[in-house]
Amino acid sequence: MKCLNCGVSADHYLCGCCQTPDILDKIFNEIRFYKPETCENPYLSETASGLTEKYAERDIIPAILDLFDFEISEFYYCQYYRMRRDARFEDAAIAYLNTHELDNIRTQNVLYDLIESYIPNDFIKPKKWCELIADSESLCCELYAVAAKYFAMIGEYELADAVADKGLLLCKSEENRKFLFYSPENMISRLEKQKEDTNRYRTKKPYWPATEERRRAVAMFYDEKGIKYPRIENRPEKIKESEFAPIKECFDDDIVDYCAFWCADTFSLSAAKGIYQIAAVKVRDEVVIDEFQELVRPWDGVADRKDAAKKAGVELSVIESAEDVDLVIPKFFAFVGDDVLISTGALGNQAKLISRAARYAGMREIKNEFYDLLDFAADTDSEFDLANNTREYLLAHFSVAEGKSALEKAQINKQLYEALKKYGE
Repeated sequence: MKCLNCGVSADHYLCGCCQTPDILDKIFNEIRFYKPETCENPYLSETASGLTEKYAERDIIPAILDLFDFEISEFYYCQYYRMRRDARFEDAAIAYLNTHELDNIRTQNVLYDLIESYIPNDFIKPKKWCELIADSESLCCELYAVAAKYFAMIGEYELADAVADKGLLLCKSEENRKFLFYSPENMISRLEKQKEDTNRYRTKKPYWPATEERRRAVAMFYDEKGIKYPRIENRPEKIKESEFAPIKECFDDDIVDYCAFWCADTFSLSAAKGIYQIAAVKVRDEVVIDEFQELVRPWDGVADRKDAAKKAGVELSVIESAEDVDLVIPKFFAFVGDDVLISTGALGNQAKLISRAARYAGMREIKNEFYDLLDFAADTDSEFDLANNTREYLLAHFSVAEGKSALEKAQINKQLYEALKKYGE
């Protein structure tokens, strides 16, 4: 065996001369961040090249730590357990925090890792640690950022802003600022972004986790503060496709009162897609008199929610905190009332999307009639038939730019319908 630091033959991973705190710190971090293509330590590269499993080089860390007294190795055990997501991390971190001063940067590193390990799975345990940060001065700026994040999540908005402001003030003080790993510029950006998130939770919708267990945990804090949040349970049972009534078609080509609508769908490899946004404009005698638009929390999985956030141009947390489909769909149908629903693909893809959403909302039928602009276009002129019977062709023909949001696309459906009616005159 060769010493990982100097390469001499040794009985352990570090020879006697290299068993010092400084070399331990160097070797630990070289192993922790080891990549074959970037490692500059030839002795570590040689040892790691003989291992077959990915990240197997990290398995030698405990053997290295055993060479040192616990007062030296304790911090590295905390980092090792956290790195390996070992259940022993929490106890090791708390023991370290209880026996080391908070003004030490290593103690702050352990505290940061502990809070990050809790969020977002546990909202109770981080509370006392984040309150400690809020009451402390001149800590590393990352601690103020993670504490502000936590307080915003549980509805302590004023405290979240105060902690973020404390971090920002420190970041801008070249004499007093300290960092664990962020640069001043990145830390300022992160804290400013946190203040934006906090304001969104305060003024629009509170933070709302992805799982029912997490929702119940954060709901306790919201209940104490009287913060309204989406309900956690009592969702209606999904209706089977075979039990859902067929969409009804409207055959009147000159509709005066109607709602033009659009469902924005998430990416899916299957034919059954979900929606992340639904919108409609209410039209009376060619004039839009009202608008409706709501985000919908996709129900098919985290990949759909990530795709929805990207398409909507919002943070994932905004999509995660959107209302579920069985709350949004009743609002939509209350808005449209008995109006005919008009869209390109109203009897095709849009019908499939809104029908699936309705089934997941517990509906067995949609009472409104649907009017498909593509069918109307084909009946209006042969130019719009066959290969040209697409939304894209109609947009190009009438020089209409496609919208981005569901509401903009619903508004465009109104424009297309009125244009087609005049085109056929």
